[in-house]
Amino acid sequence: MDYGIHAPTIYFPLLIPECLLIEPTETESKEELDNFVDVMINIKHEAETNPELVKTAPHTMPVHRLDDVKAAKDLDVVFTG
Repeated sequence: MDYGIHAPTIYFPLLIPECLLIEPTETESKEELDNFVDVMINIKHEAETNPELVKTAPHTMPVHRLDDVKAAKDLDVVFTG
């Protein structure tokens, strides 16, 4: 998210631990794909040279880490029907 790309919400396929399958849509331009590759290369470099930087990301968002378990258990749902 620090680079303007939304973080994936799941990893897939589930048979392979920590796997991430990325399938861009046909509407993504070559420039957008090239930018994504450059961002992934940069994050790989950061992970190798300063792992704590990657572990504590994102750094540019008002909320750094969401608690997915709490969000699923403490729903804030509004019915307006």
